[in-house]
Amino acid sequence: MSALDLVAIGTQIVLPVTLIAWLAFRPLSGGVGLLVQALATGLVLTTLLLIGVWMIPPWWTPYLYLTVWFGIVLGGSRLRLRSRKHRDRSFSSALGTLLFAVIGLLCLTLTTQAITGRWIPSGGTATAMRFPLGPGTYLVANGGANSRVNGHVMTLKPTTTRQADYRGQSYGVDLIKIDRLGLRAAGWRPERPAAYAIFGEPVFAPCSGAVIRVSDGQQDMPVPTTDTSRLEGNHVAIQCDGVIVLLAHLRQGSVRVAPGDRVASGAWIGNVGNSGQTTEPHLHIHVQRLPESGALLSGDPLFLTFDGHFPVRNARITIEGTEVSGG
Repeated sequence: MSALDLVAIGTQIVLPVTLIAWLAFRPLSGGVGLLVQALATGLVLTTLLLIGVWMIPPWWTPYLYLTVWFGIVLGGSRLRLRSRKHRDRSFSSALGTLLFAVIGLLCLTLTTQAITGRWIPSGGTATAMRFPLGPGTYLVANGGANSRVNGHVMTLKPTTTRQADYRGQSYGVDLIKIDRLGLRAAGWRPERPAAYAIFGEPVFAPCSGAVIRVSDGQQDMPVPTTDTSRLEGNHVAIQCDGVIVLLAHLRQGSVRVAPGDRVASGAWIGNVGNSGQTTEPHLHIHVQRLPESGALLSGDPLFLTFDGHFPVRNARITIEGTEVSGG
């Protein structure tokens, strides 16, 4: 079992279930303690919903947790009755109240930051792009304006040469495909890339322009192994309307264009793979300015939208024919 699996189990199953069970069956004594515990538990669940990447368990799981929490809170009279039975444990209840108060304040801060990251900052502009995948439902694994909802933002203020070389991807978006149950693969974290719904899906040019760089020779890695020799893996870079668009982690041997080719928006340019620094199959897309010097992907990063929607973590995008809707 990988570290990613342990994190998912700990933060998305063990932690929320423990907090919900604690509130339901062993609530803190006293009205203040009970109120603090209930509010803090709700804030933890909200923080996990906004910040966690809900691929396994699927996207609807945190909503289920919050529904159960809300049901417990509505049954407040029962909670107060249980609380009175444990009034003799006043010292432990005081410690519990303090613990939940600290946790609640921390989660309130994180939730506020996560909510802030769901909108383009004041004064910021976004480049409109055609959605680069075909019919289906897709989950945004990374996307948004700050590091609470988008892991790519870490390169916005680079601290190493390698990070500086990839600064252009700071507002990048990662997309996975999910089925009607919200599942993205057959199994918890299968090793075969082909077990993932998005693997092999056609990738379409999100704008019209000139192809300026391609790579097609990197191996599709078994999950969750990554290839750090070239982070973007197999990819296509297109220059359109004065910006560069990168589509990365493509399937080995699938790239259908070459440098110098002109492509129209919607042209088939490759297929989703699992090459480069990726822990499982997905499509990475980002928009940036052309750098004045240095590495191609070091230009200033730009926000992007799909059909007017700003893609943020855990948002679902459904494609029906050529139409795009966001949720």
